[in-house]
Amino acid sequence: MTTFRARTAACLALAVYCHATPAQELGSVRLTDVIKSQGTGNIDLFKDVTAGELEQLRLDNDGFLVLAVDINEDASGTEKASSQGVAIKSVRLTIDFDDGSQHIYDAVDGCCFSETQALLAEVPSTQRQLYYTLLGESGSSRVTANNTIQEAFDSTLKIEVSEPLDGAGGAVATGALLQVVLLQTNEALGDPEAFYDFSAGFEDLALLNATDSAFIDGYAAGREEAPTVILTHPPAVVDPLAVANWNYFPSASAFYVVGYEDLYPVKGDYDFNDLTVAYRVQFGLNADGDVVAIQGLAYLVTRGSAYSHDWRLKISLPADAAGALACVTYPDYRNPAASQACSTGDPASHSGNLDITVFSDTRAVFPDPAGSLFVNTQELYSAPWYLRFFEGPKSEFSLQFTTPVPLAGIQAAPFDPYLYVRDTGRLVRLMEVDPAYQDSNGYPFGMLLTVDWKPPLEFTDTSAAYPLFQDFVISEGRSSTDWYTTFLVDFIVNIPDSGQWAW
Repeated sequence: MTTFRARTAACLALAVYCHATPAQELGSVRLTDVIKSQGTGNIDLFKDVTAGELEQLRLDNDGFLVLAVDINEDASGTEKASSQGVAIKSVRLTIDFDDGSQHIYDAVDGCCFSETQALLAEVPSTQRQLYYTLLGESGSSRVTANNTIQEAFDSTLKIEVSEPLDGAGGAVATGALLQVVLLQTNEALGDPEAFYDFSAGFEDLALLNATDSAFIDGYAAGREEAPTVILTHPPAVVDPLAVANWNYFPSASAFYVVGYEDLYPVKGDYDFNDLTVAYRVQFGLNADGDVVAIQGLAYLVTRGSAYSHDWRLKISLPADAAGALACVTYPDYRNPAASQACSTGDPASHSGNLDITVFSDTRAVFPDPAGSLFVNTQELYSAPWYLRFFEGPKSEFSLQFTTPVPLAGIQAAPFDPYLYVRDTGRLVRLMEVDPAYQDSNGYPFGMLLTVDWKPPLEFTDTSAAYPLFQDFVISEGRSSTDWYTTFLVDFIVNIPDSGQWAW
């Protein structure tokens, strides 16, 4: 795509033909078939071009078939003569060859794209997703246009076709059917859905050569006044707040797991299942390697306590770090669309250290559907304690910085995940973060564990379930560092792996 974009931009800037002289270049072709008013189009390309002509247009566009669309919409929402739009739900190009083979190019495989996108909800949903869009205008006189194709058509749809169509690859194309379905947006939400609905007559199509493709893309009809325009291929101008890559902690597919005893400073039953949380954090880095965004994902795995808690995550930042903070909790895996703010106490604007309530009031947000006081801390597989595993709630949070923050100025992972116990007003931190959170014998109240952690049964001391744990504590962590790999199966809860609880 980069080669295609660079070459067509050069064609537009220099007003020259590419791959051929003006006498040799095949002209763009208006197609007979159209996208109908119902929002569907079954376009037989071979009604208007031969295999050889289609191949010439493909070569002219560096391996892409480029189609132009003439947007013809009724005014709806903020649509008007100077700015109209539709959204694409699906695109499929099926090419048949004379040797009996068939090649299908489908948008879900990444072959097809338009120049713009928007976040839209499909009727009857209210949840927005990213869709490619086609923008245009009506009644405008384009004084810079050189022909009727450039004057009449608005947006381009590009399909990367990998094999020759004229026999150079061994077989000749005998048919080419393009199927396009426009998105039926949820107009009841107003804009941008009302703007990107399809409502009027036919959307005409044309197959483009490189010169006309470059002109139409450069003209960008209707784009300036359209709502929520996201460029598919934005200009190569370095945005200091743009994410160039993501750094994941601990990785893109793993989680940190932390467990807590909430009776600090009293040891209590020491089953280390009062709250178990799995979390992952990612830093968005710009092209200079500075952090422009922090995002996170967390799950509640067990709640073996009569107390309620807030689970918080603190990440030390430079004093002048500032940005927009957001956190959403999804309480029920059976209704993944339901959501609520993590905590009304966390401001939307942020400055200084990040200290966010990722889960608020754990007893309320993570009840046992089976009616027990505890969740996922009793025997799963044998009577009389049979309780099946329940997927806990999840939270997602993000901090978008106003200005980039140097990576070296941010606290290293696993950061400071800590517990606020609502019933006692006390904090519980990990011993790895604050060694003060241990009793007089060196037993911690918060620990960083592995993703395979199996919590002890309710009311079962961790030392009984994990025979090497006591040696680990007595040695102050110098021996039996892998204590968590040796356990007695009769004294642990066989929590499923992250493939089940990370919904």
